[in-house]
Amino acid sequence: MEQAAYERLRRFFSPRGVAVVGASAKNQWFGNLAGYGRRYGATGQFFPVNPRAAEVAGIRALPSIEHLPEGDVDFAVVMVKSDAVLASVEKLLHKGIRNILLISSGFAETGAEGEVKQERLKRFCRENDILLMGPNCLGFMNFSDRVNVFAGGSVEGELRPGSIGLVGQSGASSEIIASKLMKKSLGISLYTTTGNEAVITSEDCMDYLVHDSRTRVITGFMEGFRNIGRMKEIAREAALRQIPIILLKVGRSERGMHAARSHTGALAGNDAVTDAFFRQYGIVRVESIEELVETASVFTHCPLPRGGRLGICTLSGGLCGLYADLCSRCGIEVPRLSERTVTALKTVLPDFAQPDNPLDVTGSGFLQGMGEILKILLDDENLDMIATLSFAPAGDGDTLMHRFNEGLFPVARSADKPVVALSFREVTDYARRYYEKNGIYFIEHPQDSFKALSHLIHYAKFQRGLADGRFEQTGASYAR
Repeated sequence: MEQAAYERLRRFFSPRGVAVVGASAKNQWFGNLAGYGRRYGATGQFFPVNPRAAEVAGIRALPSIEHLPEGDVDFAVVMVKSDAVLASVEKLLHKGIRNILLISSGFAETGAEGEVKQERLKRFCRENDILLMGPNCLGFMNFSDRVNVFAGGSVEGELRPGSIGLVGQSGASSEIIASKLMKKSLGISLYTTTGNEAVITSEDCMDYLVHDSRTRVITGFMEGFRNIGRMKEIAREAALRQIPIILLKVGRSERGMHAARSHTGALAGNDAVTDAFFRQYGIVRVESIEELVETASVFTHCPLPRGGRLGICTLSGGLCGLYADLCSRCGIEVPRLSERTVTALKTVLPDFAQPDNPLDVTGSGFLQGMGEILKILLDDENLDMIATLSFAPAGDGDTLMHRFNEGLFPVARSADKPVVALSFREVTDYARRYYEKNGIYFIEHPQDSFKALSHLIHYAKFQRGLADGRFEQTGASYAR
C-alpha cells in the first residue's frame, strides 16, 4: 500500500466530527452510534441531521446537511432510504465531506435493480474522490485511536485496544467474533465491517492493517474476494512482515455459497481454489468463530516454534489419552521424551509416576513444583513447545492457585520455546484477565485450542520456507 493511500485510510478511521444523516429515534442505529461513543469515551463529536426532530438520543439535531458547522465535520454516516442516498452524498460533497459510512441497505445485495443503484453510487464516489464504506454495513471501531463509528448493537465486553485487527464482511457475524475476542481478554487495534464494498473493500482494510504498526495479527470473516490478485500481494506482504492472516471463509457448501452471494453480493468463489490459494500464501483458514479466536490468541501470545513436536503435561492419565487423541486429529506430533528427560523427571516425581509424553505428573506430583518440571521438559531436544498444567484462579483470594502459577509463569515467560497453560479448572472472566495480564496463552477448550496450536506450528513451517527463499521461487506452502 502506498503511503498516500495508507494516510487517507488512517484519516478515514480517525474522524473528529461525524455528521449522521437520517439520525432518528425510530430505529436503533443512531442510539448505537452514540452509545458506543459514550461507552468508550470517544473523542469525536456526533452531529445528527433530522429535519423533523430537535434532538436525537439526547444530542441536538440539525435540520439539514447545509446546517452542518464549517470545519467541525470531516466524516458522515448516512442512514436514509436507498433512493435518497446519492442525493445525500452529493450534498455532503458540497460541504467538503469525502469520508462516508453508508449503513443503508437496498443495493447490490437485493438483486439487479440494487446493483444498478450501487454502481451509480460507486461511480460518483470514484469520480469525486469519496471514500465510502458500505452500503449495508455497521461501521468500525478504532480501538487504537479511541474512535467509534459503529451502528451495531451486539459487541459485548471490555472495549480495550490491542494488536488484533478484525475485518468482517458480515457485520452481525463479526460482532460475535469481536465479543469473543474481548471475552478472551484480547485487545483489538481496528474492527471494521465492509458490507457490499462499493468503494472500500475488505482487501483495502487488510492492506491497511498489514501496514499499521499497532496490528500484529489480522483476523477476518469472509464471504468472498473482490480482487484475488490484490489479496495475493497483501498476503505476501503480511507473510514477509510475519503478520499472520487468520480467516473464517464461508462458502464450502452450495448453500453456504448461495448465502454469501445473497448477503453482500460478493463472489463466493470455488472453495478448492480458495484452499489452494490460502495454503500457498500462508493464510490460516479456520472452521469456526471459536477456532478463530483461539488461533488469534495463540499467535498473539506465542513465538513461532522451531518445529512441530509438542510436550504435554497434566495430572490425569485419562486427560493424557484425550489430549494425545486431539493432537493426532490435528496433526500435532507428540514424541517420546529423551532418556535424559525421563531420568531427570524421576528425581522430582513420585516413585509411582511413569514419565512419558503426554506426562501425567499424578495428583501428588504436581505439588513438587511445576516450575522445575517445566524446566526439565523445556530442556528436552525432542520438544519444540510445551502445554503445561496450570490452575485457573477463581479470584484474588485463591492463594494456593496463585502460588502454584507463580512458580510456573516466570519459567514460561523466559523460555526460548512456546509455553501454553493447560488449565485444569473452570476458566472464569477473572482467570481470563489473569492469564492475559501474565502474558500467557491458556487452553480452555482443548478441541479448538489444539487446532490453534496446529495452525501456529504450520505457520512456523511456512515462515521457515520463506527464510529459505522458497516463497519467491514457487510460493511457500502452508500445508498440513
